[in-house]
Amino acid sequence: MTDRSAIRPARPAASRRAVLAGGVAAAGALTLGFPAIVRAQTRTIVTTLFGGIYEQNYRKAVLDPFTARTGARFVIRYGAANEWLTNAIANKDNPEIDLPFLSLPVAMRAITLPDLFLDLTPQMIPNLRDIDPFFYDAYNRKAVGFNYVENGVAYRTDKVSQPPVSWKGLWEPRFRGQLLLPDLSGGYLYELVVIAAQLHGGSETNLEPGFAALKALAPHVYRWFRSPNEAMNLLQRAEASVASIGSSRAYALKDGGTPVEFTVPREGAPVGILSFHVPQKARNRDLLLEFVNWALSKEAQTAFGNAMVSGMSNRTVQLDPPVAARVVPLDKLLRLNWQEIAPRMSQIADRMRRDVFTQR
Repeated sequence: MTDRSAIRPARPAASRRAVLAGGVAAAGALTLGFPAIVRAQTRTIVTTLFGGIYEQNYRKAVLDPFTARTGARFVIRYGAANEWLTNAIANKDNPEIDLPFLSLPVAMRAITLPDLFLDLTPQMIPNLRDIDPFFYDAYNRKAVGFNYVENGVAYRTDKVSQPPVSWKGLWEPRFRGQLLLPDLSGGYLYELVVIAAQLHGGSETNLEPGFAALKALAPHVYRWFRSPNEAMNLLQRAEASVASIGSSRAYALKDGGTPVEFTVPREGAPVGILSFHVPQKARNRDLLLEFVNWALSKEAQTAFGNAMVSGMSNRTVQLDPPVAARVVPLDKLLRLNWQEIAPRMSQIADRMRRDVFTQR
């Protein structure tokens, strides 16, 4: 990425202002107009979640306080986003999962499926008023983002005196043989292809310049890594000096004593997002909407963001200074158009296998 004009932020798919103009209705209005089939409420929410430290912080900051406030009980389904969406489709008329919590790019497929998930409005979820438009409009209002993790450039300070200031810096001769970039399973490959395309005159809908640029770069890539952990290990052992990885991975290396810093190229940081999707025929719709509203609140988002060292979708959140120093702010995110990227993922994978990875 050379300058901000080289990569054009995608326009949101729908106008948030138009949706918000209606204001916020009273809580009692949440059930108005809803079919009788979904008014039979339960106090249990079956939702999905990734385990580990994410689950620990999510329970403490979001789930447990909501249980204390409402008496609601949570049942967690583990697995992968593709599995959860498949379950939602198969059980469309009687959902087994009350609240799928989906990641990109699966979430973008979810919002295209007819009559599966609710259109979410500020009348249903008042805290939508405080959500950055990228985490709402980009989903066509059929989902809303909760938090984000950013991708940028990690580099060894003992090998690199001046980090790349632009994503286009990865093509500089000084980094030849020192680059670590993701393969299909490494994370953020699809974003990398779009970034390469935009830097070289293309776009989300014209990826050819990106494939050509990455094909030219491929002989100078030390490793197309299969997982972020692989990239971390290679950086730690100083086998390579520059990697496209997430900030949390870079700071984990730094905190462990590896001479690594993290930088966001001037065009911005692509992000991974987890989003809430409410089924149209959920049996406990009111409770789900109440929970999503809580999860989007400044209180819940601040608690989770500080615990997880994560960026949050609520614009009013102010993270503790040590945390904020390690989180890419909303105004430095690279807002790619996933509604254009998602349908092209198979094409991207095929072209990278055929034209780019073969150049190693």
